[in-house]
Amino acid sequence: MTMRAMIRSVMVTGSILLSLRLFAETTPIDSGGAVGKTLVFDADTKQYNASPGEGIAPFVFNLTNVWTNEIVITGVKASCGCTTASMPPVPWHVPPGVEGQIHAQVNLAGKGGLVTKTLTFSTSIGTRILFLKVNIPIAPASGGALSESERRAAMARASTDPQAIFKGDCTSCHVEKGRNSFGEALYVADCGICHESSHRENIVPDLHALKQETDLAYWKQIITFGKPHTLMPAFSATQGGPLTDEQIASLANYLNHVISHNFSGTMTNAANTRAIQQQIAE
Repeated sequence: MTMRAMIRSVMVTGSILLSLRLFAETTPIDSGGAVGKTLVFDADTKQYNASPGEGIAPFVFNLTNVWTNEIVITGVKASCGCTTASMPPVPWHVPPGVEGQIHAQVNLAGKGGLVTKTLTFSTSIGTRILFLKVNIPIAPASGGALSESERRAAMARASTDPQAIFKGDCTSCHVEKGRNSFGEALYVADCGICHESSHRENIVPDLHALKQETDLAYWKQIITFGKPHTLMPAFSATQGGPLTDEQIASLANYLNHVISHNFSGTMTNAANTRAIQQQIAE
C-alpha cells in the first residue's frame, strides 16, 4: 500500500469514528432501546377515585430526564376540553438529571363511571402520552328525576318553545340550580345538565367536539340570545331567561377558555388551568 493510500485510509476511518461519536451524542440510548425511557414519568397511567359530588379530579405526574442530553418539551395537548395541564412555559428545557412536575385536572361535570382522558406531550425526542383515569360514582336518580316519557314530553315542549325550560316544573332544574352561580359552577348547573348528560340527545351538541370556530363573542351571543330553530334557549334575563349580564360574561369566559375551538393554539393548557382556578376562587 502506498503512503497516499494509507493516509486516505486513516482519514476515512477517522471520519467514520467521528460520525459514530456524534451520532451517539445526539441519539437517545437506553438499556431497552426505547426512546421513551430517556424521559421517565413516575407513571404513564394514574387513576383517581372521585367522591360523590366532587367536581374536579386532580393529578400530579413527576418526570425525570435520565438521558445525557437536554430534552425539550415543546407542547401538550389534552384529549378534550375538560382536561387541562399546568407546567412551566414551553419550550420547557429539561437538563440531564433534572426532575419536574406536571399538574393536571379533569372536569367531572356530567360524567359517571370510569372515564379515561389523555395528555399528549411533544418533545425533542418524540411524543409521550399520559393516561388519566377517573372512577366517578354514578349518582342515584333523585325522586324528582324525569321518567323517559316525561323527558320526551319535555323535549317536545322545548322543540316548540325553547324558553319552556325556564317555566313551570322545569325551573327546579334549569333555573334554581344555577341561581347566583358563576363560571364553572354555572356551567355545571345550567349547561352540563343537557350537554354533559348521559342521556344527551343527538340534537343537543357535544360542546367538546364542535366543528366550528368559536370565540368569546360567539359564546356571549349564543348564551344571551340562544340559537334559532334549535333547542338552545336564550339565557339572558332580557330575553326571558334566568341569567344576568354578569353571569353570562362569566359563563362565556369559562367556555372560551375550557371548551375552546379557536384553532389558533394561542391558549395553552396551563393558561386554561389558571383561568379555571381563578374563576373557582372568585
